[in-house]
Amino acid sequence: MKSLKSLTMVATLITSSESLSNTALSGFLFDIDGTLVNSDPIHQAVFRELLLEEGFNDKKPIDEEFFRLRIAGRQNAMIMADLFPEWPISKRQKWSIKKEARFREVAASSMLERKMPGLDKLKTWILDKNLPRAAVTNAPRLNAVAMLGGIACESFFQTLIIGDECTAPKPQPDPYLTACKNLGVDASRCIVFEDSPSGARAGVAAGAFVIGILSGQEEATLLEAGCSLVIKDFEDTKLWTHLESRS
Repeated sequence: MKSLKSLTMVATLITSSESLSNTALSGFLFDIDGTLVNSDPIHQAVFRELLLEEGFNDKKPIDEEFFRLRIAGRQNAMIMADLFPEWPISKRQKWSIKKEARFREVAASSMLERKMPGLDKLKTWILDKNLPRAAVTNAPRLNAVAMLGGIACESFFQTLIIGDECTAPKPQPDPYLTACKNLGVDASRCIVFEDSPSGARAGVAAGAFVIGILSGQEEATLLEAGCSLVIKDFEDTKLWTHLESRS
């Protein structure tokens, strides 16, 4: 049986989510990897390739579960500290740079086809209503710029926030709060789109209404991380029902 404290916490979360879902929208905050672009399969393939070269995991390839739990959505410094705690920071940084360069090389030819379904429709809806929008990511700036350019979104976003350039990256709220400050909006009246537990927690901590994208994680995982709504992609009717209820 759940304790009174647990039940109270659940009730508080539900009440908070319902309150946010009823407020008028003033902005949209998008993660990039796995949210705007279905890039996680490329990241996983590159990590698998380079980790095998290092003899990681007794030279056994990492699987999807490993990627979801220990890599997806996390800041590179955190990933490297977890995977190679014995390495000096300089070596971790060098390896991360190599990995991201390899990612951009592999992803360059397939970025546009990996754009999340329904994104163009959502962009048009947002532009028609002249609502502020930001891209907020834990990815390195070079990756972020390459991905936004690859899906023709570089001019759509009014600000680009990089986790490593903030006081703290996701799962801390700083990147989303910085985006809100730059846009001049209140996080409680914004929608955050995220595909990872780390990013979802950041959006929730910032005070936004968080919508999870099922591009790699399980629905239960995203709900546990605090998502108020989980959708397949930007064509999902659940998203449009929610947007129309707040417009």
